[in-house]
Amino acid sequence: MPGKTNIIDIHQHVNWLGKHDEDLISYMDNAGVDKCWLLSWESVDGGLEQGYQHLSISDVYKTFKKYPKRIVPFCGVDPRRRDAEDILETLHKRGFRGYGELKFRILADNPDFIRMLRLAGKLKMPSLCHLDVDIPATPQWYLGDISHFERAAKLCPNTAMIGHGPGFWREISGDAEKVDAIYPTGKVVKGGRLEKVLEANKNVFADLSAGSALKALSRDVVYTKKLLTKFRKKIMYGTDYYDTRMLEFLKSLKLDKGVFSDIIGGNAKRLLP
Repeated sequence: MPGKTNIIDIHQHVNWLGKHDEDLISYMDNAGVDKCWLLSWESVDGGLEQGYQHLSISDVYKTFKKYPKRIVPFCGVDPRRRDAEDILETLHKRGFRGYGELKFRILADNPDFIRMLRLAGKLKMPSLCHLDVDIPATPQWYLGDISHFERAAKLCPNTAMIGHGPGFWREISGDAEKVDAIYPTGKVVKGGRLEKVLEANKNVFADLSAGSALKALSRDVVYTKKLLTKFRKKIMYGTDYYDTRMLEFLKSLKLDKGVFSDIIGGNAKRLLP
């Protein structure tokens, strides 16, 4: 796209919600998205998890082979699988560039998971983690809360750790631990843990995909513009859906051109050249 900033969507899926590979490419063409990171979702105990939908690594690979110039393949190998480390190494040799989506009912600082994250770092595979917290209103959790995520990041300093999901984005506000809602509302309170974690850990990044990010950033646009500007090298555009709601929201903020460019593609390109 001469004269335009390349757009990279770092959070996409295929063969889910009734959508297939042709739908994915159509969305990308219509939205002006050059490439996407295509993620799987697997869990060895997925049948016990509310809302689980298996998104296979093989489907990611098939889509990548069909559209090699548009798809960056990721694989979310469950660390509880037998020979998980060998599987990840084999997939890396086949062309997989990242480790994700990582959405399991284990804590992020679980020793088995740490071994996988360290291996991903060795292989230069960014690791995209979905956080959901266990609150009375929604008794569902993945990887624990942002404190477990940060401990994992500190234990794996050579691994790019990308945070995503309600358990991550609710932490923009300093009162997150006091709110019994998966998607808190209202003005952002100073002192949020998300900002502290981004600031304290060079290897931590943020994924703007899904309603969790859009709802969080829509709470307080004055704060949001400051957040996106301050962490312009750490925040990356993603959708998790075949739509442009986040892209339109970012445009509405009228960010500095350089900040906007970093977020919608520059940071992803630097992380995975």
